[in-house]
Amino acid sequence: MRRRRRRGRGPAASPVLIGALTVLVTIVAVTLAYNATNGLPFVPSYTLHVQAADASELTYGDEVNMGGARVGVVSSVTPARLPGGRPIALLNLRLQKSIEPLPVDSTFTVRLKGAIGLKYLQITLGRSHRGFANGATVPITQESTEVDFDKVLSMFTPPTRIGVQRSTIGLGLAVAGRGYDLNQAIRAFVPLIGDLGPVMTNLSSRSTGLAGFLRGLDSWVGGLAPVAQAQAQLFADLDTTFTALAHVAVPYLQDAIAGTPPMFSATIADSPAIGSFLADTAGLLHTLQPGIATLPRSAPVLSSAFAIGTRTLPGTSALDSRTVALSRSLASYAGNPSVLAGFDRLTLTLGKLGPPLAFLTPAQTTCNYVTLFLRNTASLLSEHVSQGGLLRFVQVAITDQPGFESEPSSGVYAGPAAGSSGPLHVNPYPNTAAPGQPLECAAGNEPYNPSRAVIGNPPGRLGTRTQSTRAGG
Repeated sequence: MRRRRRRGRGPAASPVLIGALTVLVTIVAVTLAYNATNGLPFVPSYTLHVQAADASELTYGDEVNMGGARVGVVSSVTPARLPGGRPIALLNLRLQKSIEPLPVDSTFTVRLKGAIGLKYLQITLGRSHRGFANGATVPITQESTEVDFDKVLSMFTPPTRIGVQRSTIGLGLAVAGRGYDLNQAIRAFVPLIGDLGPVMTNLSSRSTGLAGFLRGLDSWVGGLAPVAQAQAQLFADLDTTFTALAHVAVPYLQDAIAGTPPMFSATIADSPAIGSFLADTAGLLHTLQPGIATLPRSAPVLSSAFAIGTRTLPGTSALDSRTVALSRSLASYAGNPSVLAGFDRLTLTLGKLGPPLAFLTPAQTTCNYVTLFLRNTASLLSEHVSQGGLLRFVQVAITDQPGFESEPSSGVYAGPAAGSSGPLHVNPYPNTAAPGQPLECAAGNEPYNPSRAVIGNPPGRLGTRTQSTRAGG
């Protein structure tokens, strides 16, 4: 009996010792549970520091995943600065030793873990043969953050959110009870998907330039951003316009729409004539363009003329009556078949005169030959005698010697000047700056070379300078 009492008094039977051991085990279990996210104590880990533009709501203890498995935790998030002074966040990671070292081209992405806002860091392995050493810093260029759905929704104003909610409810009610119809529609889309394959193949080709189109579209949308308020007001005004049109939709708009196909058919049938009219109109506007260009200078003069006309015209009632009568007579005259035939012949004549006039006009406008001819012709009769005018002329004599002009020759005389004779110089068709000719006035400007004959236009440019004339002299 005494031995049993001694066994009952051993260490295992002491309440104090049992309580102390229980408290110690509880403290160790709580400590391990509290630090479970950071790994077990005395277990080696792989440490990395990731530079991030924004911590993106990552906090102490958030998971680090790779390939869908947890490989570490975020041990802390500390502020830091880049060499240029830009503030950033530094994500300090404690990773498992088994993944050391990570390739240096690995990327790190902050992603949403659940609907309540929890985040985690996703590691995407690179292909480099070099790896990050323990304690290395990952540059900011290899970190990114996905746009969360809640941030997408926060870009809308409360009225817009209510509108989206109502639209979603309306779409849900619209498709309710129409499952069979939707299935039939999806079945009908199957051939479309088959035909869509080649189209998408062409769009994905580099030669299509789809990337450039999207960049241009982005620039276009960016250009619309400053006028977004005006665009919104445009839609509001369109609603007002359509509301007003709703009152005349039947029968006026309905009749106009019904008459549109016949109008298009008539337009297509008359398009050849319309095309000629449009071509003539374009030619007329092109011809009027130089005159229109002078309007900024001539407009004040025209305005002054109109102002004078408004003061003068009230007193010209008799002239107005005669002008109206003249206009009516001209209208009756213009309708005469004989007159119309005459105008047709005159139009044909003017059309035929176009090329010769284009050839002859530079002879006067550039070289002044017509005026000089008329002046010189008048000068022939400028000597007056008692019986009238005397025709002035100069006698041209020829040398009556062998080898000179008095006898036929097999070639052009090109001998040296002897007395009054010399080499032949003649230009029967001189250049007059006409189309296809050099810009020169050859007649009267040919140089004389006493040592050789010159037939036709001499070489070189002779210029366009001729003797000037003036009225009355």
